[in-house]
Amino acid sequence: MASVYNFSTSPLAQQGNNDTRSLFVTRCADTSNMWAPCTCSLELCIGWYPCGLKFCKGKGDGKKAAAPYKCGIKTCKKCFIFSYYSKMKQNCLWDE
Repeated sequence: MASVYNFSTSPLAQQGNNDTRSLFVTRCADTSNMWAPCTCSLELCIGWYPCGLKFCKGKGDGKKAAAPYKCGIKTCKKCFIFSYYSKMKQNCLWDE
């Protein structure tokens, strides 16, 4: 069983039955009732990963233009926000 489930693409939600859960559930951060269903969000960031080469400018000697040279690794940061259904806000206390 997957820990993250996209409930908006489930076959029940696509059929449009009256007994399916509403797709418009309030965010857990906006809900004060600890036992109410809500949409929980979790942000995950990769703070440092190599994403390219870093180039530095060389010093010219007056006759030639300065040539760039490889001097290191360029680093990047990437963040993702995962949103998922929670049966109760009690299960999503970090989303305040």
